[in-house]
Amino acid sequence: METGTTSKFPFRDELIELIQKELPLHSVYVIGMETVKRRQKVFLYPLPVMPQETVTYTLLIVGHRSPAKNLGDFMGNLYGKMKGRCRVYVIFRTLSNVLKRLDIGDNFLNRIVSGTPCIFKENNLVSESCSVGLCLHSTYYERIRESWIDRMERADYLISVIGIIGAKEDTASKMAVMCCALEQVCLGLLRIFWEYVPNHYSLSYLFHLCRHFTGLPQRIFPRGTYGLQRQFYMLCNAHHIMRFKGAVQFSSDDSDRVFRRCERFFMEARGLGEIQLAHLREIHCNPSKEGS
Repeated sequence: METGTTSKFPFRDELIELIQKELPLHSVYVIGMETVKRRQKVFLYPLPVMPQETVTYTLLIVGHRSPAKNLGDFMGNLYGKMKGRCRVYVIFRTLSNVLKRLDIGDNFLNRIVSGTPCIFKENNLVSESCSVGLCLHSTYYERIRESWIDRMERADYLISVIGIIGAKEDTASKMAVMCCALEQVCLGLLRIFWEYVPNHYSLSYLFHLCRHFTGLPQRIFPRGTYGLQRQFYMLCNAHHIMRFKGAVQFSSDDSDRVFRRCERFFMEARGLGEIQLAHLREIHCNPSKEGS
């Protein structure tokens, strides 16, 4: 069984071993996986040393206690020790929290435990605690709807603030506000599509999670050229750049280009969210239609 699992999920054994060194591990579920294979022929010595296959995982990791590092450092540490061959986006929960949430009725965890591959487990405690069906009720829908409205209204306000900044503007500050606005949009999308509230909030991480149910992040913020990659970096790291640098090399053209993409992302996400809300209303307020 180990051989088959390892071949289906590249670097599985090495990755599990690294995670176990960081925390007492209970189980690991694969929410998503993306594999990229490279073919390169070099005939001039010295030959390059580079990975021929890279994998990106999105994992639910269940541990007996939280890792000592914060989640960003934990993910970065795994990437470094895997030498660039494997990047992992982690959703972490303690075992006690998972059992409590499943008992209360957590649709997000329920879907993962009952419907995604488990590549490691200490025992069957989590799977045996998972209820047969989802929790569907109008009160659940109302909470999700209110959360979506709050997030989008906050994002709308932040975007509107950018538009009224005076002539003496600071481009790094504008980028930071744009980042905050898109974080709110992503948090809203995750709430209505996954019924999930993250506990890690970097924009690149939120974009990655949103890619599991919509193509908006990669379509509106493509990274196929140096210029596009630079715009994405500036947007996602504006807070850090402001903290650690005095003079910032962001031009007004840079911020204007990013702002137009942010406005477009907000508008399209709002339309996407309204469609999903209608779907949630149907299944939560009319549970008999959930299977249709």
